[in-house]
Amino acid sequence: MNKLTSSKNSSILLLVALTVALLFALYYYLLLPKLDEVEAKASNVNQLQQQITEIEGQLTKLDEVQGELVNILTLRQKVPETRAIEKIILDMAEIEEVSGTRLESLNFNNYDTAVAQSEVTEPNMVEKAQAEVNGEQTEADENLPVSSIAKETLPAELKLVTFSVEVAALDFTALDSFLKEVEKLERVMKTDTISFSLPGEQDQLDEDADLTLQATVQVTTFYYEGQQ
Repeated sequence: MNKLTSSKNSSILLLVALTVALLFALYYYLLLPKLDEVEAKASNVNQLQQQITEIEGQLTKLDEVQGELVNILTLRQKVPETRAIEKIILDMAEIEEVSGTRLESLNFNNYDTAVAQSEVTEPNMVEKAQAEVNGEQTEADENLPVSSIAKETLPAELKLVTFSVEVAALDFTALDSFLKEVEKLERVMKTDTISFSLPGEQDQLDEDADLTLQATVQVTTFYYEGQQ
């Protein structure tokens, strides 16, 4: 009886040992690699999340930089870094075509620098308007257009360019169109004064008389010489 019991106990112990060995083998060869794989994947996920967070941060900074660049470009269109007188002349030529007016003359006052010393390369770029850019200042300074804005009230880096344009228009509608087109320009333009003259009664009776409306418009614009 004792031998039978001992044999039975031995069988139970052997079965337990085999079960433990089998469980250990399953854990070591099957479950443990899976756990390591899960841990590795979790680590990869964390790294990817960190990378995504870093990329999102970089994209945010990039958007901010692009936004700043857009703002700077927009501001530079409104207030350029230089006098950009060539651009003013070209704008006036385009406005002349759009409004159906005729530019008779275009005179600049750069205040501290003559037009000839600016970036203008072709003084008669507005050929139809017979625009004359006076770079030698043959007239006295008091005859040049002067803005109503006092330079002393502006920041030192903000400079003025004032120009007067003589416009010939068939009627007030064309003149109004000219003024509105000037206001639409991206560059900041301040209309200082507008004066005009109408044909006299005698001219209206004369079939050969010129009945166009003559107007002189003075405009002040700005440029900024601050650090970039």
